[in-house]
Amino acid sequence: MKDEASIAAHFERHLGRAQLVLRDRPGALVPRHVYGAPPCQGRRHWVLHTMGVSLLSLEGRKGEYRHFEFMMSLPDDWIPSERWPAYMLQRASRAIVGVGKAPGDGGVFFNSAECSQGSSHVFALLVAPSRQLPAAGPVEVYAMYPLTYDAWLRHRERQLDIATLPEVVVEWREMLR
Repeated sequence: MKDEASIAAHFERHLGRAQLVLRDRPGALVPRHVYGAPPCQGRRHWVLHTMGVSLLSLEGRKGEYRHFEFMMSLPDDWIPSERWPAYMLQRASRAIVGVGKAPGDGGVFFNSAECSQGSSHVFALLVAPSRQLPAAGPVEVYAMYPLTYDAWLRHRERQLDIATLPEVVVEWREMLR
């Protein structure tokens, strides 16, 4: 299931037809394009997902090598020309690939502009297995969940239940300050 066509078919089967939102830079070793699937019947939010990350193997949580794609959910009023969420998803997936290891359950990706002051709504993105999109055979799908500063403190102390985090990053504009 490593080939891009079968992964694209998996996303389309579960999310519907998506449009290219952010193209990776030309000449990238492994392109990490970001696609957006608009709201549809049964799902009232946008889903952004990477396409291309799974062409590389990353070391999994138990030392085995796996393939991964990443996703993020945004509210129904998100406009694809607002590229910042797609940029964050692409940047986070690029950082994960750079490390060469899958994030452990609850890996955190910080918006560097927010690390010092934080936001009462969204401080960082927590990376964990997707609750809304199943794995595509050997390709695991990890989602980026919104994390407030208080939730990050609880996560750091291992007192946060990841299942309680919202799936949709509603207050993403708050991260732009």
